[in-house]
Order: sequence, then C-alpha cells, then structure tokens
Amino acid sequence: MLDLLPVTMKAIVLPLPSYSLKEVEKYVGFKRTQDEYGGTWAMAQFILASETNDENERNARMDEILKYNEEDLAATWAVFDWLRKK
Repeated sequence: MLDLLPVTMKAIVLPLPSYSLKEVEKYVGFKRTQDEYGGTWAMAQFILASETNDENERNARMDEILKYNEEDLAATWAVFDWLRKK
C-alpha cells in the first residue's frame, strides 16, 4: 500500500488548487466516463440504493458506485504511472 498524496507533494510542484486525486488526475490526462462522482456522491447513491424496493434501480445505483470505484483505482494508477515516469 502506498499513499500517493505525500509522495506527489514531495516529488513535484503542480499548478493546481490542491493535490487531491480529482485535481491531479485531470492534470495528468485521466478522463472519467461518469458525469457525477465523488465520495459524497457515492455515499448518497448507496443510501438511495438501500432505501429503494426497486431491484433494477438498486442494481443500477450499485453499478454506478462500482464504476466510480473502478475509475478511482484507474485514476490512482494513472497518477502513479505519470509520477514514475518523471
């Protein structure tokens, strides 16, 4: 396990408002497929999924959360790979 935040902050100065994954991933060229995403968004989707009786809606929301998590992992890898090449 490796926390990329301190590694990134010590390795390079970036012209960004923060070193959050969502900021740095854009800088290194990572593109997400979802229009809406984020930790708060994912928690809200989970609450909505757990409160609905509609199985199709529940599954669709859980699939969106899964996609968000997969893209977070891919974004982290993209930032790591970019740093490694510097």
